[in-house]
Amino acid sequence: MSLIFGRLRPIVTTLVRQNKIVALQQNSIRNSGDITYRGHVVSKGTKFTHYSGELLSFFLWYWILYHCWYDFDHLFHDSHFPDVKKLTNEELGIPPDDE
Repeated sequence: MSLIFGRLRPIVTTLVRQNKIVALQQNSIRNSGDITYRGHVVSKGTKFTHYSGELLSFFLWYWILYHCWYDFDHLFHDSHFPDVKKLTNEELGIPPDDE
Protein backbone atom coordinates (compact mmCIF):
# COMPACT_ATOMS: atom_id res chain seq x y z
CA MET A 1 0.00 0.00 0.00
CA SER A 2 2.82 2.41 0.83
CA LEU A 3 4.26 1.71 -2.60
CA ILE A 4 1.14 3.12 -4.25
CA PHE A 5 1.07 6.18 -1.98
CA GLY A 6 4.79 6.71 -2.54
CA ARG A 7 4.30 6.94 -6.29
CA LEU A 8 1.18 9.10 -6.04
CA ARG A 9 2.65 11.51 -3.48
CA PRO A 10 4.38 13.89 -5.99
CA ILE A 11 1.20 14.16 -8.06
CA VAL A 12 -0.99 14.83 -5.02
CA THR A 13 1.38 17.44 -3.59
CA THR A 14 1.51 19.22 -6.94
CA LEU A 15 -2.28 19.37 -7.14
CA VAL A 16 -2.60 20.59 -3.56
CA ARG A 17 0.10 23.28 -3.85
CA GLN A 18 -1.09 24.81 -7.13
CA ASN A 19 -2.74 27.73 -5.38
CA LYS A 20 0.25 28.35 -3.13
CA ILE A 21 2.91 28.77 -5.85
CA VAL A 22 4.79 32.03 -5.33
CA ALA A 23 7.22 33.54 -7.84
CA LEU A 24 10.80 33.38 -6.61
CA GLN A 25 11.81 36.54 -8.43
CA GLN A 26 9.84 39.70 -8.84
CA ASN A 27 10.74 42.36 -11.37
CA SER A 28 11.05 45.74 -9.78
CA ILE A 29 10.02 48.96 -11.47
CA ARG A 30 12.74 51.54 -11.05
CA ASN A 31 11.00 54.75 -12.16
CA SER A 32 14.34 56.55 -12.50
CA GLY A 33 13.16 59.09 -15.04
CA ASP A 34 15.50 61.82 -16.26
CA ILE A 35 17.22 62.60 -12.98
CA THR A 36 21.01 62.77 -13.27
CA TYR A 37 23.44 61.52 -10.69
CA ARG A 38 24.19 64.06 -7.94
CA GLY A 39 23.01 67.02 -9.93
CA HIS A 40 25.48 66.53 -12.78
CA VAL A 41 24.09 68.36 -15.77
CA VAL A 42 24.79 66.78 -19.13
CA SER A 43 24.71 69.31 -21.92
CA LYS A 44 24.76 68.46 -25.58
CA GLY A 45 26.93 71.42 -26.53
CA THR A 46 26.85 73.43 -29.71
CA LYS A 47 27.37 72.26 -33.27
CA PHE A 48 30.72 74.07 -33.30
CA THR A 49 32.09 72.10 -30.35
CA HIS A 50 30.78 68.83 -31.80
CA TYR A 51 32.31 69.32 -35.24
CA SER A 52 35.55 70.81 -33.91
CA GLY A 53 35.95 67.73 -31.70
CA GLU A 54 35.31 65.47 -34.69
CA LEU A 55 37.87 67.40 -36.75
CA LEU A 56 40.45 67.28 -33.97
CA SER A 57 40.01 63.54 -33.49
CA PHE A 58 40.28 63.01 -37.26
CA PHE A 59 43.63 64.83 -37.40
CA LEU A 60 44.86 62.99 -34.33
CA TRP A 61 44.14 59.54 -35.80
CA TYR A 62 45.41 60.64 -39.23
CA TRP A 63 48.70 61.72 -37.66
CA ILE A 64 49.07 58.48 -35.67
CA LEU A 65 48.17 56.11 -38.50
CA TYR A 66 50.22 58.02 -41.10
CA HIS A 67 53.36 57.86 -38.99
CA CYS A 68 52.76 54.23 -38.03
CA TRP A 69 52.60 53.37 -41.74
CA TYR A 70 55.47 55.48 -43.10
CA ASP A 71 57.77 55.69 -40.05
CA PHE A 72 57.32 52.15 -38.80
CA ASP A 73 61.00 51.84 -37.83
CA HIS A 74 60.48 54.37 -35.05
CA LEU A 75 58.31 51.85 -33.25
CA PHE A 76 59.97 48.56 -34.20
CA HIS A 77 63.61 48.59 -35.27
CA ASP A 78 64.26 46.10 -38.02
CA SER A 79 68.04 46.40 -38.05
CA HIS A 80 70.43 45.22 -35.38
CA PHE A 81 72.87 47.56 -33.73
CA PRO A 82 76.51 47.10 -34.77
CA ASP A 83 79.13 45.87 -32.33
CA VAL A 84 80.87 48.99 -31.05
CA LYS A 85 84.15 47.19 -30.41
CA LYS A 86 84.52 46.39 -34.13
CA LEU A 87 84.11 49.98 -35.33
CA THR A 88 87.14 52.01 -36.38
CA ASN A 89 88.09 55.44 -35.05
CA GLU A 90 86.99 57.04 -38.32
CA GLU A 91 83.55 55.46 -38.09
CA LEU A 92 83.24 56.64 -34.50
CA GLY A 93 84.25 60.21 -35.44
CA ILE A 94 87.52 60.20 -33.51
CA PRO A 95 90.21 62.37 -35.19
CA PRO A 96 93.52 60.70 -36.08
CA ASP A 97 96.48 61.01 -33.72
CA ASP A 98 99.06 63.56 -34.94
CA GLU A 99 102.53 62.51 -33.83
